[in-house]
Amino acid sequence: IEYLYSAISKTMNDIFGYMRVIEEKTVDVANKASIISKMQDNIITSFADMVESRDENTGSHIKRTQSFVRLVSEEMNRNGKYKGTMSRDYINKLWKSAQLHDVGKIRISDTILNKPGKLTPEEFAIMKTHAAAGGEILTRVLSGIDGDNYLSEAQNMAVCHHEWWNGSGYPRGLRGEAIPLSARIMAIADVFDALVSKRSYKGPLSFDDAVAIIKNESGSHFDPDVVEAFLNSLEKIREVESISDKSAAAG
Repeated sequence: IEYLYSAISKTMNDIFGYMRVIEEKTVDVANKASIISKMQDNIITSFADMVESRDENTGSHIKRTQSFVRLVSEEMNRNGKYKGTMSRDYINKLWKSAQLHDVGKIRISDTILNKPGKLTPEEFAIMKTHAAAGGEILTRVLSGIDGDNYLSEAQNMAVCHHEWWNGSGYPRGLRGEAIPLSARIMAIADVFDALVSKRSYKGPLSFDDAVAIIKNESGSHFDPDVVEAFLNSLEKIREVESISDKSAAAG
């Protein structure tokens, strides 16, 4: 795993070095920005896919959670509670950032990551380190991206998506609005998808049962405002889940 991580880090840094050369030599500012933006997106998407491909349990977890994050964010934009923050640009950053929320799992061994059963307390303690590791990886690997990018939100999501509204989460034990908004949204998307998905250690819950758990944990695990936006988006969320189920059946 360490060799893999080092190889990825070197590759990413080499690519970002090439991007800086493009930035220095490209005269057309608009064209330069477009080229760099597309390269960033393609690199990071490939990086996220590489990480998820190691986890045999999660399937298309990244793509589904990205969709859930966008739907919940758009609903929060409509209800106006975060009017000063929830702009279209911010929503787009959250959507891009969501694919990197589990990037820290690249440091977790396959024996734990793909264990066909419940983790022991010791194994779970190791698994929990993926949150802080995600922040470290993004700082080291993606620091070569210059300009207005979504690195800060990707870091927030990676580090804090297992924090709980009541302060009982990890790795920092943050409480309430001390948890970054992006991570509070990611938390619901992540947990909901885990609940309705089949894993090697459990079967899937029904859509309605999973929604009931999210609703019941409003104010303890989840930000009540984000839960409200999630519940107001259920029709569209059900569509995403339905499409995912059909794709899985076809595969």
